[in-house]
Amino acid sequence: MHGLILQDISKDNDQSRRLSGCDFERGMHLVNTFHPLEVYVYAMGQEPWCEFISSLKYTPESNPIVQSNRLVNECIARGLVAERLFGEKEILYSKKLH
Repeated sequence: MHGLILQDISKDNDQSRRLSGCDFERGMHLVNTFHPLEVYVYAMGQEPWCEFISSLKYTPESNPIVQSNRLVNECIARGLVAERLFGEKEILYSKKLH
């Protein structure tokens, strides 16, 4: 199953994911696999303090922003709640009683 880690990974492989996340296709694979009602994307590196550790400064044309915008827009078009997170977000859930 793509996107899930089902076995231990080496430290080298684990470290290779730093500052590199999913793109639109990989994100949609997860959406299509799990059929969530809500999708929240966290574009790591977007916060101003990350620039000091990564030397990256995202703009609207930066690939992580473009990819996350595509994912959010596709999810909204499918009728899902979707948002790219920045900073913090409080999400409250309650169980429906029958």
